[in-house]
Amino acid sequence: MSEAVDPAILKSLAFLAGATDNEVRQLLPAARVEEYPQDASLFQEGDVLGHVFIVVTGTVALEISGRDRRPRRLQTIGPGELLGWSPLLGPGSMTAAARALTAVRVVALDARAILDVCGQDPRFGYNFMRRTAATIAGRLSATRLQMLDVYGAEVPVADEGGGP
Repeated sequence: MSEAVDPAILKSLAFLAGATDNEVRQLLPAARVEEYPQDASLFQEGDVLGHVFIVVTGTVALEISGRDRRPRRLQTIGPGELLGWSPLLGPGSMTAAARALTAVRVVALDARAILDVCGQDPRFGYNFMRRTAATIAGRLSATRLQMLDVYGAEVPVADEGGGP
């Protein structure tokens, strides 16, 4: 199900915290609301998407396939968070799958339209991509902590001597 976006919804999302009214107005033509039932797939690993999501309500699991092809949850994405940012960085496939853990409502943003606005309005582009970079950095940090949790004893300690 897809519907038009009320500007108040965009203003309420943590990813867009601090966005100006003008920035929100610029996002509206690229935005639509979508709903997914529990256990529905938002996208699969390897899919090529033309949009990104911001979760409005519900939770979404980011999953990758293990060696046995069974999904392994990397992270859980909740309300206000950006999901599926890869299309903002250019054509390429999704590196994980996204599955609704609960009924989910998202704002889907057309990536090409967002990138066009970024090019036309550098201030908007800077702010939007800065938010995107913060999301990516947060996910990378969370993954790093997971790796230490899972592989802590197996991760080699870096040589503190500075080299050979």
